[in-house]
Amino acid sequence: MREYGWAPFRRRLGAGILLLVASAGPAMGQGMRGEVRVSTGFLEARPLVRDSLLDGDVPGGGQQRRLDDGTLVTCIQGNFCRWYRADDVDQIVVTTQEFLATGWTGLQGFSTKVHLRGRYGSDDFWPQTSQQFEVVSAFADYDQSDYRVRAGRLFRTDGLGYYNFDGASFLWRGWNPLWVEVYGGWGLARGLNDPVNGGLVSQADALSPDKRGLILGAEAGGRIGRIASGRGSYQREIRTDRLGLYSERVAFDGRAFLDRTVFELSGEYDLSFRKLNELRLRLNTPIASNFEIVAEARRHSPYFGLWTIWGAFSPVGFDEGRMTLAWSEPGLGLGLQVGGAYRNYDEADAGPTNSEIRDDGWRAFANADIRRGAWFASGGYRAEAGFGAARFGGDFRGGRTFGEDTYVSLRGSRTQTFGEFRLNEQLVSGIGLDAAVRVGEFSLNAGAAVYRIETEERPSEGDWTQFRLYSSLSYRFGLEPGSDSRDNGGN
Repeated sequence: MREYGWAPFRRRLGAGILLLVASAGPAMGQGMRGEVRVSTGFLEARPLVRDSLLDGDVPGGGQQRRLDDGTLVTCIQGNFCRWYRADDVDQIVVTTQEFLATGWTGLQGFSTKVHLRGRYGSDDFWPQTSQQFEVVSAFADYDQSDYRVRAGRLFRTDGLGYYNFDGASFLWRGWNPLWVEVYGGWGLARGLNDPVNGGLVSQADALSPDKRGLILGAEAGGRIGRIASGRGSYQREIRTDRLGLYSERVAFDGRAFLDRTVFELSGEYDLSFRKLNELRLRLNTPIASNFEIVAEARRHSPYFGLWTIWGAFSPVGFDEGRMTLAWSEPGLGLGLQVGGAYRNYDEADAGPTNSEIRDDGWRAFANADIRRGAWFASGGYRAEAGFGAARFGGDFRGGRTFGEDTYVSLRGSRTQTFGEFRLNEQLVSGIGLDAAVRVGEFSLNAGAAVYRIETEERPSEGDWTQFRLYSSLSYRFGLEPGSDSRDNGGN
């Protein structure tokens, strides 16, 4: 474990707060609200490591063999026999610090928002700990009745997913019930507050881009009273030197209401690969007193940007149908759900022709929940089989509330996995305790769990017990303009 200094984090956090206050002018006098949160987790893990022996040191012949202890290995004649095994138990600490705030000035419609995150104190083993400090978002917002302007590090959620970028956006809604928005700036890698040519991507991909991307997009939508609504999006990302295309995509989603029946249609299309990534049709309708049915048809094909080589491997898509039947009785505080899904994968056109890997999968589930006064309980069972593994198991949770954001609960689970490529057969049983309490503007969440992990077909692994702990302490501060009581929100 490496040592971590708090001084750089304090300097950057302080700079972010000063920027928030300075850009907002008299924000402290007009209104400011926010939250400071520190979260810590502890868990034990046994990382998977690759092991090998010379082909001649493993008895038997053929590609699939077993070691003396029964472990299944894959051999290449005249070369090595290889397999994955669990390493020694490693104890991991994960710590994050977050600061969220919104400030308002005396200028009507103007505000500034910031969301900062630190990972000081986390072990190196945990993903993304090399990015000890990040600005999730930090922007100025000027919002009027007909339009809105934003500039800074922005985040968006639309038919193309969740992403953020450094730039600006302009929203026009003066043509009620229609609206249109345009945006642009320097892009960030999806799921990372870092450019595609930054250190985080280069650590994971030896062929990472050498130039950052410029992102340009537009979105338009509208509403027809309470009957229907929809929107369409277009986005293009190019290299900053404009010598190459990183991505070009469109998306749409719409919703229509017919009495109590809801129809939803959404899709995503990759213009660069000329491929449909997502098409989803969903129907939600009551069929009898207290009964509701949800049916969904889906077409999915994985998406990869042009800046990564993974899209060249022709990722396999699938077609899927789902159905859920739900019943609820508000007077009893009781709800039940049963459902299932079937998935069929496209032909991979790869691998040995005599392989018997299945090209379909199914899942089934049943859930129940009840709430009576301050007491609550829920439980469920699920079964799933696919091309690479099968999994069966259930879970439960029950507890009692003691007021706003204050509760204690007990949870447990038991899951058995078959045929997992690297783990094979495994049974995981666990039980845990969770609690939360709120006192004024302080909130504390904490929990502990213990899991028993038992393996089959891998005698060298051995059964073991895993412990997990977590805690989160947050403090909410500040007032909204014109408010005489503290607000609970952050950003």
